[in-house]
Amino acid sequence: GFRYMLLETETEWKADDFTAIAVYSDLERTGFFESSNVLLNRFVENTVWSFKNNHLDIPTDCPTRERHGWTGDIQVFQKTAQYLFDYVPFAKKYLHDVYDWQKEDGRLPQIAPYGGVDFFMAPMNGSVGWSDVGILMPYRLWKQYGDRDILVQHYKPMKKYAGFMMNRIGKRYLTAQNTGLPKDDAKNIVNAGQSFGEWAEPADVHQTDWLRDMSVPHPEESTAYTCYVLEKMAEIAEVLGKKDDADLFEKEAQRVRRGYQALRQLPEFTLDTNRQASLVRPLYMNRLNETQKEYAKERLLAAMEQYGWRLGTGFLSTPLILPVLEKIDLNAAYKLLENEEMPGWLFMPKSGADTIWESWEGTEAQGGIASLDHYSKGSCVEWVFESMCGIQVDSENHFVIAPHPGGTFTYGKARYQSVYGMVESGWVREEGKTRYTVTIPANCTAEIRLPHGKTEVVKAGTVILEED
Repeated sequence: GFRYMLLETETEWKADDFTAIAVYSDLERTGFFESSNVLLNRFVENTVWSFKNNHLDIPTDCPTRERHGWTGDIQVFQKTAQYLFDYVPFAKKYLHDVYDWQKEDGRLPQIAPYGGVDFFMAPMNGSVGWSDVGILMPYRLWKQYGDRDILVQHYKPMKKYAGFMMNRIGKRYLTAQNTGLPKDDAKNIVNAGQSFGEWAEPADVHQTDWLRDMSVPHPEESTAYTCYVLEKMAEIAEVLGKKDDADLFEKEAQRVRRGYQALRQLPEFTLDTNRQASLVRPLYMNRLNETQKEYAKERLLAAMEQYGWRLGTGFLSTPLILPVLEKIDLNAAYKLLENEEMPGWLFMPKSGADTIWESWEGTEAQGGIASLDHYSKGSCVEWVFESMCGIQVDSENHFVIAPHPGGTFTYGKARYQSVYGMVESGWVREEGKTRYTVTIPANCTAEIRLPHGKTEVVKAGTVILEED
């Protein structure tokens, strides 16, 4: 939580008279990465340290200013955390912190444990993207660690929160803007409840204003996340054999999806925008119809070009933008990743930072008080493991290895100590060829999918493959 120490004394001293002790919960490191880009390597390690600095019994936002357990921060960062560390024990404990607070109507908190919340912020409890951690955290633990019991243990309160989300569909908050949607469409969106929205976009993209942004509903974000969470609940209910619940969640999700598509046809919520988050979110969550989807893809590339291939996202969409760009054009994803200008991931280490900033502008943000030790925008590291190096836990004792070399990188490699053993994936580009080296742990299998279409199913051991 600090970088420098001030010492005022007339006594003689030397540097080794002092010891700095970093204090954090002792989570086992499981993910390691290296590439030909020194700045990216440093950014990953900066992310590791920002995570450690903010994981002392609870996941805090920063170790220097608020030290609160903001649910949104870990919600966006969780997949990165699961690659870098053995996160199950910590996450299970934190889920108890979250659900200990749950209200009778199913609402979940913006901060857990609930402390240090100003009275005027109370209506923000239940904010989409933040409180959704109650469902998204156990869902992701199940997907990566195969821990079905976590779903069983928390299903009842998860269902209760899903009910809270469904009760807001079609309702209109007193301070909500009139969207102009016909009645049949308005009943399918979420225009009720205060929320943080995207949070911490670059100031020249969207200048956050408390009154304008925090005292009113955010129908675009709220409708998108409500649909997303209900889809996950439908999947969870299905795997637990609760068919009636699964059918209900899926039915409500489809209804909200239709409402979202109608909302994005309005001038106020148009897809014809340069605001990256507004385009990334529906593409990642598959909220749009085919016509809207194709337009949003084109519009996102145009928006990226207009902003000089710099990052224009806030908290919620930062972990989503590389996967979205990868599906449109892999070169676009790498162009954004390798950007060294502000706003950008690599701008931080290039500027000498050894932790991750809350705001893209660093010390220039929020009147100079923005945190310089916030882990959330390090959430792109999940893409480095999952797509750049292609390590994906597919099911019990089985992996999908689907690496995506690109940009100006000459090599990239990652290793991950999964619950099934150490898996490694790396590639080297030289003389017009790309050589892939993959190691699969004992008692496991993997399907290797190379970029040009070659696939191979392998058993435990090391395999080397090559493509032109």
